[in-house]
Amino acid sequence: MSEVSAVLAGVVVPGDGGPPVHDAMILVEDGRIVSVGRRTERAVPEGAEVLDATDAWVVPGLTEGHAHVTSFASEAYHPHLEGRYRAAPLLMESFVRHGITTIRDTGGPDLGALNRLQTHGEAWPRLFGSGPNLDGHPGGPWKGMWKTDDPAEAVEFVAREADGGVDFIKVYAWMGEEVLAAVVRAAHRRGLRVAGHVGHRVTGRRAVELGVDALEHVRIGPELVPESDRAEFAALPHRPRDEMASTRAWRYVDVDGPLVEQVLTLLVEHGTWLTPTLTIFDTVLRRGRDHDHDHGHGAPDPDADLRAAMARHKDATSAMVERDPEDERLGLLEFERLLAFVGRAHEAGVPIVAGSDTPSASVLAGAGLHDELALLVEAGLSPFEALTAATGEPARLLGTPRRGVLRPGCPADLVVLDRDPLADVTATRAIRSVHLAGVAVHHSSTAMIEETV
Repeated sequence: MSEVSAVLAGVVVPGDGGPPVHDAMILVEDGRIVSVGRRTERAVPEGAEVLDATDAWVVPGLTEGHAHVTSFASEAYHPHLEGRYRAAPLLMESFVRHGITTIRDTGGPDLGALNRLQTHGEAWPRLFGSGPNLDGHPGGPWKGMWKTDDPAEAVEFVAREADGGVDFIKVYAWMGEEVLAAVVRAAHRRGLRVAGHVGHRVTGRRAVELGVDALEHVRIGPELVPESDRAEFAALPHRPRDEMASTRAWRYVDVDGPLVEQVLTLLVEHGTWLTPTLTIFDTVLRRGRDHDHDHGHGAPDPDADLRAAMARHKDATSAMVERDPEDERLGLLEFERLLAFVGRAHEAGVPIVAGSDTPSASVLAGAGLHDELALLVEAGLSPFEALTAATGEPARLLGTPRRGVLRPGCPADLVVLDRDPLADVTATRAIRSVHLAGVAVHHSSTAMIEETV
């Protein structure tokens, strides 16, 4: 016998860019949405369970668009942790509490870690992942990266990961142009998109020309430095992690200039997604330190164990680079221009995905995505557009259009909010309850489920 429930909502935000539905009802059967419409259009089915959220806003379960869950949770990556995947429950429960029901995992130590986390049997978010990152030599410092400078070996890697069930391919900063071109062709033949943390051996612009589908971390910059400033930029002293994380090119970039205009036109023409991960940049450039969210007020901290686990791995996950006083001073300018670039990209029609590069010593799992939404609004997106960047837009990027939206046929993954997220995006933190496939997996107040007679 099928299970039927009805969600009565003050406002439903579908998440795919469509207009909100007021005085709404979502009908759910066996964990999937049957209909979304006005409450006056259809009666509640007899015997259905009812979630009364008539004084609330209902949005899709959020998607964390850039995370490294398998890196942190994997026993292979942190062998001193007691128990297999001991950190996994800490991470996943934090995501759920923050309304995140889908995670785009952008690289971990091995595909097996992703598969094991997928088959855990717990009420955790659904993961879509790339497995190990593919890089050239000497490559990034992260455990489990697969490195080659041979295009044929890289194509074999793509085939192996595709056969293993990855959802996309992720490439890294030391990959050369010839290998990247081969990887893109091989991935696209298998129906897989390619995400790129590029900007070192291959510029972001060139990566787009070669067919990379998504640029992670705004890894654009050196190609936007005006000719008059390139010698000075090239003469800046090298710092550890510059190949992966430098933003110093943005000191010289004219965000309203022709070089930026050309790159934005290219991104739009190729339909390339941008996952800015502004939260990391905010941490490093504006706050100037690795940081946690201050829980405050002497109240119990639900993330205390997770914070402690992150502190143990601070060195491995820190986003910080060595910075002199000049770097500190100019970091504010760099961040200001990064924000402006993201705003301009959005105005130009570049699809934006919200992701925070969590978990790390800098960004707490779950909370980081809400920080990212606020930063996207600061960059110029409306709260409605920022919310879409964490719902329908990542669903499009992942090729899973039935996830992250509230439409018939979609999983009934939804979040009930006590405040209006379209008036103030920080309302996404005012979570009353979280539901996976129509089942409440977290609530912050008394249960609101009733049985109709």
